[in-house]
Amino acid sequence: MSVQQKIAAGLMLLSGITHPAQLLFYENTPEVREPALAGMIFFPIGLFLLTRFRLALVVAIVIPLLGGTGAVQRILTANPTAFSYFHAAIDFVVIGLCITALAKSWRVPTA
Repeated sequence: MSVQQKIAAGLMLLSGITHPAQLLFYENTPEVREPALAGMIFFPIGLFLLTRFRLALVVAIVIPLLGGTGAVQRILTANPTAFSYFHAAIDFVVIGLCITALAKSWRVPTA
C-alpha cells in the first residue's frame, strides 16, 4: 500500500466523521442534513482504502468526484458553510492521491 493511499484513507475517514459532525454546528435544515448524511459513505471508503484492492482506489476516485462536484455546486449556488469548502478540498486531494497511487500500482517493474 502506497503512502498516497494511506493519506487518502485517513482523509476519507476524517471526512466520514466530519460530514455528520456538521449537524452539531449548524441548524438541522435540509441544506445541512442531506450532505451530512450522504457524506457518511466516506468512512467505509476510507476503510476500503486500507486494503490492498485496486478497486478501492477506483471507488475513492469516483465517489469523491461526485461529492466534490456537489460541494462545488453548493459553494457556487447555495449558502455554503465552512464544511462545504473543507469537504470539497478533501475530495479533490483524495482524487489526486488515488490517481497517483493507481498509476504507480500499474507500473511494471523493470528487471
